[in-house]
Amino acid sequence: MSHSAPPTSSSLQTPSATVSFADVAHQTLIFDTSEPTARLVLELTDTPWVQRLRRLKQTGNTNLVYMFAEHSRFGHSLGVAYLATRLMRSLKKYTPDMVAPYELAVAAAALLHDVGHVAPGSHLGEKIWSPRGRTAHERVSVRVLTEDRAIRSVLERYDPRLPEIVGKILSSDETLPPWTVQIISGGGWNADRGNWTIVDSTMASVTYGRYNVAALIDAFRISEDGTLVLQESRLDALTHFFVARDSMYRQVYQHRVTQGVDLLCEHIVVRIRELLSNARATPETAQTFLQSIGVFCDLTMARALLSDDYGRELGLDSIFAMSEGWWSYHVERWCETHDNILADLAQRLRDRRLLKTVRLEAGDTSLVRRATEVAAQLGLDPRYYVLEVSNADRHRGKSEELPRVLLDSGHLVEVTDVEPLIAELLQRSDRTRSWIAVPKEVKEKLGRIR
Repeated sequence: MSHSAPPTSSSLQTPSATVSFADVAHQTLIFDTSEPTARLVLELTDTPWVQRLRRLKQTGNTNLVYMFAEHSRFGHSLGVAYLATRLMRSLKKYTPDMVAPYELAVAAAALLHDVGHVAPGSHLGEKIWSPRGRTAHERVSVRVLTEDRAIRSVLERYDPRLPEIVGKILSSDETLPPWTVQIISGGGWNADRGNWTIVDSTMASVTYGRYNVAALIDAFRISEDGTLVLQESRLDALTHFFVARDSMYRQVYQHRVTQGVDLLCEHIVVRIRELLSNARATPETAQTFLQSIGVFCDLTMARALLSDDYGRELGLDSIFAMSEGWWSYHVERWCETHDNILADLAQRLRDRRLLKTVRLEAGDTSLVRRATEVAAQLGLDPRYYVLEVSNADRHRGKSEELPRVLLDSGHLVEVTDVEPLIAELLQRSDRTRSWIAVPKEVKEKLGRIR
C-alpha cells in the first residue's frame, strides 16, 4: 500500500485556485480562477457599481410580508453570473466554436445586468422615478458600463471590444448570436430567472420557487441557427420551472399586501411632487423650497423628483447614490415633517402601519365610492388613502420567445406544442382579483373585519 508524500511548506502556501461564496440557492458558488471568465467576474465584483448592489433590495417591499426576504441584488447578480458560466461550460462541450468568442462578454453581462437598478425596491424605483415608463434598468446598466471607468478598465484589459459587446448583450442586440442574449434574458428559463426563482423563494422561507436547475443546465444545446434549445429528455425540468415561476408571482411578488406597500411608496413621492408643483425650477431651488416648508430633501432626491426619465436625465453620481439607505433616511426624516399627509404616509411605511385591503367584486363601484366618502368624513384625503390594488398575472400574456425542444428524433418543435401545461401557464387569465387599500379605521367603518 503506497502513501503519498506529506505536503511541503511551499505547497501549503500556494493560494487556492478557486474562490467560493456561500449561497442560499446553490450552497456554494465556486469560481475557478484558472478560467478567464471566472477571473473577469471576480475582478468586476470588486468594482464600486457591483458592490453598490449590496445596498439595493432584491425583492423590494416583500420583507414586510415575508420577514426574512431582506436580501440584496448583489448575491442575485453573482448567482446569475455563476449559472451563466456553468451553462456555457456545458455548452462548450458540444459547440466550443460558438461559445468561445462570446464567453467573456456573456459572463460580464450576467454579473452587470442589474447595476442600473435604484431604490426603493429596484423595479418599484423604476416606476417611481420614471413615472411615464421611459427608463428601464437595462438601459441604465449599459450607461454604467459605458461611462464608468472602473468597469471599462477591467473589461478592456481582457479585450478592447468587450464593453461594446457586453452593451449589445444587455441591449438584446439582434446582430449577436441569439444564445448570447437568451442565456441572460431570453424567454422561458434563463440564468436571471433561474436564479431569482430559487433565491427569492428560499429567502421568503417558502418552497414555491424550487426546481431542478442542474438538469436544465445539462439539457441545453445551441442549435445551428445559434439559439438555445432544450433536449426533450428534460422537458419535465423546464415545466417544473414554469410552475415555480408562476407560483412565485402569484404567492410572493403579487401578494396584495406587498402591492399595497408599493402604492404607499409611490404616493409618498406623489405627495412631495404635489408640494413641489408650484415651485418646479432647478433641483437647487426645489431643495430650498422643500426645506422652507419643513420637508427634508438632499440634492439627489431633488433631481429625482424633478425627473421624468432618471436614466437619461440624471448623472451617474446621482444614480449611484440612490440606494436603499438613501431612501430609508428620507422616509425617516419625512416622518417628522409639518405636512400631515406626508408625515402620516411615511410613518405608516416606517412602522409597518400599513393600509388594509378590502376585496372588490367585479364591476362593483359602490364600495370604492363608500370608502371615498368614509375617508373624507375622517379627514383623510381619498387620493392618498383609498388606493386600488390589482394582482393581475402581469407575467402572463407577455411576448416570450420560448426555447424550442430538440426531440429524440432530431426535430425541433415549439415547447408549447409538446407541453400543454406550459402553454396554459403562459396564457393571461380572464379573472383579475382587485382590492382597495384603505386605513384600518376606514375598513372598520365599512364594516369589514378581514
